Amino acid sequence: MKVFKVLTAAMMAVVLTFAIASCKEEKSRRQRRSEEAKTTETKPVFDVEKYYVMIGTMGEYNENIRLRYFYGEETMAVVWFHTPGDYEYGDIFVANEGIEPEHKPNEDGPYPMTYSNELSSDIELEKIGNCKDLMETKELKVTSADYDGMGHWSIHLKDKSWNEYRYGFINDAYFGVELAGAEKGERYTFAMNNGKIIIPLK
Repeated sequence: MKVFKVLTAAMMAVVLTFAIASCKEEKSRRQRRSEEAKTTETKPVFDVEKYYVMIGTMGEYNENIRLRYFYGEETMAVVWFHTPGDYEYGDIFVANEGIEPEHKPNEDGPYPMTYSNELSSDIELEKIGNCKDLMETKELKVTSADYDGMGHWSIHLKDKSWNEYRYGFINDAYFGVELAGAEKGERYTFAMNNGKIIIPLK
């Protein structure tokens, strides 16, 4: 009888130890899942079809806004003859349906036979937020910064998985983040949308 009691107590101790260990392991798994969820948390999908992003100012007194216009798979540099006011680098704007930039020849500019894309001062755009709040971000490393001529630069980059990206721009404005002086090996954080570079954030 005493032997039976001893064996029963020993078995109960083993079961209890196993139960405690299982609880601790499950708690640890829950904590790991929670931490992983936090590190992989992404922002809501940004699915606006056409939009403008403020990337700087231009004009003799920086009185106009320099934009990048995204429409489908295409991107266009645009001058908006509108005071910067309370707007800031990375702000996102949308226009009323049917409003598109005008293409005007640069007859008096430094690069003749080219065109500029303009929004006149009477055009109103609606601000819907900022890239840093509405888009995902990714750190990329510069592999080369190439001057293509006619004021255009191409910045080639890679991410940690060795995926390649290209960021092109016309160096005709005061940009919030300047990349014309970027050097190989430098790292920048970019706002991304559907795997496409939108603007550098820092």
